[in-house]
Amino acid sequence: MKPAFSTIACPDWTLDRIVPLARELGYAGIELRSFGQTGGGQSGSDLACEPCYTSARKLREMFEHEGIEPSCIATSIRYDQIVFPPIIGRVIGDFERPVRDTKRAVATAASLECPFVRVFGFELEHESRSSGLPRILQRLELAATTARHTGVRLLIENGGSFPTAADLREIIDRIGTRNIAAAYNPAVAVAAEEDPIEGVRLLAGDLSTVKLRDLKVGDRESGTPATTAPLGEGDLDLGGLGVEGFVRHLSSVGYDGWITYEHDRLFTEGTGDPTEMLRDATAKLYRWSGAPMSDRESRKFAMA
Repeated sequence: MKPAFSTIACPDWTLDRIVPLARELGYAGIELRSFGQTGGGQSGSDLACEPCYTSARKLREMFEHEGIEPSCIATSIRYDQIVFPPIIGRVIGDFERPVRDTKRAVATAASLECPFVRVFGFELEHESRSSGLPRILQRLELAATTARHTGVRLLIENGGSFPTAADLREIIDRIGTRNIAAAYNPAVAVAAEEDPIEGVRLLAGDLSTVKLRDLKVGDRESGTPATTAPLGEGDLDLGGLGVEGFVRHLSSVGYDGWITYEHDRLFTEGTGDPTEMLRDATAKLYRWSGAPMSDRESRKFAMA
């Protein structure tokens, strides 16, 4: 498996700072969080590391120079928007807006030679699954066609009304195209009472990214919120194994995709400089997975 981290760890840093850091810390790739572009071609993002801010050529050269891969363009694109009025809304509304957003994200990914664009199905509110899912599938199928012949695939992640691997399995099977793969967040699946070991089995063959983080569970009675914890030092129980055991399981079943560490400083305040958390995470991921390091990386961690 290949270790990466998400730029949600450093939303206030520019990519010319982040990419060299990834090499220094031993990561193989970086997941680029993106809020995309407006219709006029301007970025609508406040991220200092927004990939749409920098020319594709400059970014490609930056990644190539450091020997790092862009593992994914991680967007917030979702396909659940209600059509209202139910029939004429498809005519007078903008049914295909998320499809166009996807097309722009795919173009960005293709220009960076990045293999994936992360998307979501997301939330069904005040409607049944049988009513809302066909609308999501229709948009997602149209979106998947925008990736055809680009070298990019859509990466649908579990969340919202589709929190489990079983949900992703249903969506991928019903779309029936190789232009879609799965990103699996086991913490989200566990909250929905899915065994993540079974989740990995269900997604076999289509699982391209596993998302990892760790948390100290809060206390509802006292109002203490959950807090970020160093990987393997929190309270997450992933199939009775903990984070370390889960990573070892992935290695034992031959998983060879991306394993992306999420240290959330984008949506969580007060978490401080991310460097040591990122350093700690990649050292543990190599150790737990048994993934080979280069000689340079091995010497660096032995000296740390």
